[in-house]
Amino acid sequence: MSLDAWARRWNTPPKRDTVGKKIRDFVSPPAPLKQQIINATYKISSQIQKLDYSLGRLQIYDKQLFEKVVNALVEGDKTRATMYANEVAEIRKMAKIILTVKYALERVKIKLETALVVGDTHASLAPAVVALKQVAHYMKGMMPDVYTELVEIDQALQESMMQVTTSVPVTLDANVVTEEAQKILRDASIVAEQRLRQQFPDLPSFEHTAPTSTQAPGATIEEGK
Repeated sequence: MSLDAWARRWNTPPKRDTVGKKIRDFVSPPAPLKQQIINATYKISSQIQKLDYSLGRLQIYDKQLFEKVVNALVEGDKTRATMYANEVAEIRKMAKIILTVKYALERVKIKLETALVVGDTHASLAPAVVALKQVAHYMKGMMPDVYTELVEIDQALQESMMQVTTSVPVTLDANVVTEEAQKILRDASIVAEQRLRQQFPDLPSFEHTAPTSTQAPGATIEEGK
């Protein structure tokens, strides 16, 4: 589901609950929205820690490959240097995605915390939940455990928020919600690119066989799908 389509749900009358859903809610009712927000912030913090750990491992592997590129160039073996450099490019694409997701999650977490402090849950949460759903998508193939956890967080927040909107009608501008969610992702991508350039040194250039890996720090998140 696109960001626009998801955001439009806020202005769409909720569907009548099925019998099965009513039974599930009766047996195990969703936690109040405030508690769901608190739970979500803790769970998001946990996922950020996982991303940091994975990023650290990628940095170690990148350093090892970087040294192999340099050694191959010193030995005059440009073919082997190109092979290692291409592998470095793939590592840095993965690192860019992880960094982008990390910084997006940090912004989502801030939105959740703001909702708790300010109390305007729908205006603060709607963009965060939309962005969270989009961010989870990037982790699906790379880190399935993080993807699953983010999807569960997103679904829990959606269910709690929908319950509130059922009892108290809320009207939000879908375009505003979508734009704020996209801004979260854009800002995260910009910061991730800056951090990538700081944490991963440029590869040495060499004539004729220079790989495209030197472009990796500037790659967009879409290239890593």
